[in-house]
Amino acid sequence: MNLTKRESQYVLSVPMLTRQWMVEGYIWQCQGPCEQPPDGARFVAALPDFRTLIATEMPVAPALAGCLFTAWEVAIYSDADEQIPLAVLDTLGHYAQIESFNVALEDDTGHSPDEITKPTFCRFLCGQTTGELHICPD
Repeated sequence: MNLTKRESQYVLSVPMLTRQWMVEGYIWQCQGPCEQPPDGARFVAALPDFRTLIATEMPVAPALAGCLFTAWEVAIYSDADEQIPLAVLDTLGHYAQIESFNVALEDDTGHSPDEITKPTFCRFLCGQTTGELHICPD
C-alpha cells in the first residue's frame, strides 16, 4: 500500500522502555494492519507506512485469512539520508529497533535466483514504552 499523503507525527515526551525483549526470525511484511499474528509467528513492529512486520522460525510465509505476507526487504535506516538507524515507535508505544540481520552477499553465486523472495533472518530489540506517538493531519 503506497501512501501519497504523509501525516505529521510527534511524541509528547521522551519515551522510556518499561519492558524489553528480543524477537528474531525470518521477517515478513503484511500490507496493512495485522492485529493478531498467525500461529507460530511473533509481532515485530507496525511501520509508519502501515505495513506490519512479523517473525517466523522457518522461512515459510505464514497464512492468515485476509492478509498477504511477503518477504521484508531489510531496511537498516529510518530516513532517506541513511543517518538514522531503523527504529519504530507506534501509536501504542510499541518500540522495535533492528539489531542484526543475515543476508547473502550480492556476488555469492551459490544461491538460486528465486532466493531473492526468501525472507531475511533478523533480530529486533522490541519493547513497550511510556510514550505514545501522536499522528496529526497536515
